Amino acid sequence: MNDVKEFLEQNPVEYLATIGLDGEAKVRPIMYYFEENGKYYFCTSTQKPMYKELEANPKFELTAANPEFKWLRISGEVEWIDDIELKQKVIDSNELVESLYGSGDNPIFAVFTIKEGAKAVIADFSGEPAKKYEL
Repeated sequence: MNDVKEFLEQNPVEYLATIGLDGEAKVRPIMYYFEENGKYYFCTSTQKPMYKELEANPKFELTAANPEFKWLRISGEVEWIDDIELKQKVIDSNELVESLYGSGDNPIFAVFTIKEGAKAVIADFSGEPAKKYEL
């Protein structure tokens, strides 16, 4: 799992895919904030389509790539976080998030992690087998 954490830290902008409320695939950029106790934390607004899509269907796929053409893909389900301290930690970790939401108790601020049992793969074009992880 340290490989996954390192990849996310080095490439903090990922692309998250969901099934839209219209049944069509949707992809958008999101940011990774930190890992704590083996959990990776992300956020969104309850007013955004992504939140509504993940509420309706918590399954997602997330991907990121680096300039060397190595990529990470995570497939799993979201787990919403209600812990105000963790939400505040996300706020405190990023000036943009703080400017948008102010504090962890903002009712439109939603934090999520990846539910246990998700699968991660780190691969590249080297011809070597992909590295697989269970989160």
